[in-house]
Amino acid sequence: MLSPLDEPPQTMRTSGAYLILVLIWSTTPLAVVVSLRDLNPIWSLSVRFLLAIVIARMILWIIRQPLPMDKASIRCYFAGTLGLFWAMLFTYLGAQYLPSGLISLIFGLAPLFAGLVGHFRDSKLYRLQWLGMLLSTLGLVGIFGSVHMYAGMLKGMLYILIGVMAYVASIYWLRYEKANLHPLAQTTGSLMFSMVGLIILLPFYWAVRPQHLPSGETLFALAYSAIFASVIAMLCYFYLINRMKPATLSLATVITPVLALILGAWLNHEVISGVMMFGIGVVMLGLIIYFIYDLFPHLKKNQRIDYREIELK
Repeated sequence: MLSPLDEPPQTMRTSGAYLILVLIWSTTPLAVVVSLRDLNPIWSLSVRFLLAIVIARMILWIIRQPLPMDKASIRCYFAGTLGLFWAMLFTYLGAQYLPSGLISLIFGLAPLFAGLVGHFRDSKLYRLQWLGMLLSTLGLVGIFGSVHMYAGMLKGMLYILIGVMAYVASIYWLRYEKANLHPLAQTTGSLMFSMVGLIILLPFYWAVRPQHLPSGETLFALAYSAIFASVIAMLCYFYLINRMKPATLSLATVITPVLALILGAWLNHEVISGVMMFGIGVVMLGLIIYFIYDLFPHLKKNQRIDYREIELK
């Protein structure tokens, strides 16, 4: 018998939210890169979050949804800041040096970090998942080794990796909390708490504040990031995290890097070297192997190692 969450109308809403999330995650890295053409990363992120807060608060008001401020809700907002303020802060710092496709690829490794943490907490990985993790790690090491001649790219990759770790920590914390917040309330509260952190940082970046109106492309990228990446995507994500298996939700990380690489090359004329493409291919192969039991569930029958649900994207 189908549970209420599995009934066709609910399933259609869940599938639609998942598709929207994949499309937004695929395009967000490109929007981040474009938004930095005329703005310092800290100022760009601040404008994005400020716009997102205004939009999210307006939607909350329109749908007459409260923004709880009890202790449990505030803990959830703080958990959300790990995935917004800290993850996005390091992502924007790294985006100065990297093509959008590579940013998406590194974020695609987030389920591997989550799976590794989960293995030592309350669940175990399969042998094939360890193989997938090893391949992806080797591919990433190969990419690291191929970027020594590109100024700043190594620094950028390290920044993104720190952001990924903050994102994973946020998900574990959020799944631990049981505030049962409305997805938009969770998004709004996390954005507001994240904005406080940015306000504290801005005085240190006053010398690089915007001196003129950014170009139309930069303004469009900022608006897209604020509306779609910071509000709609997070709304979809917080909606799905309690309605979809974490492993299924994480399959998006196999799709988004491919789409991001294509969009980066097509719309932003990003060039990836042959060695880096090989490394990217190895990482993607590792991700596919890592998710093999989600793609083909019947293969789990003969496995003797307990399967764990990974915690991400």
